Amino acid sequence: MKSPNTKVASEFIAKEPRQAEDHAGTIAEAFFIANLLFVGIFYFLLWGLYFMAYKNASAVSKHHLKQTLIASSVSTSIAILLNIIILLTTGYASATALILAEVYLMVIVPAFLIAGILGFTKAVQGLDFTFPLIGRFAASAQT
Repeated sequence: MKSPNTKVASEFIAKEPRQAEDHAGTIAEAFFIANLLFVGIFYFLLWGLYFMAYKNASAVSKHHLKQTLIASSVSTSIAILLNIIILLTTGYASATALILAEVYLMVIVPAFLIAGILGFTKAVQGLDFTFPLIGRFAASAQT
């Protein structure tokens, strides 16, 4: 027996369907961070996400997508360049390879990782974040 003051749960449900939340920026930031650990694999996944989700993404997610794609391109290029230098000079079983690997893992990766973590936390909150240096290029890029 219902009292006249009892409201049915269906009255609280919105009459219009809610738009699906846009998580493309968050996924892009996660792929960027993963690309620092697994160079190459997540770089291609990020390109796939860019081509699949960019058209329907919100402005904030588009900005995250562009920035992470540029940052991933830079970090992947640095990793490939260091490997080419090692291969063309002394090979992997050398002190040069060890020093270059340590510089990459102790200087370059943390610098990108800090920006990636900050971008990820902002993307989860639905806020915009501009990467240092890279953000200028993403802002000037055509949409």
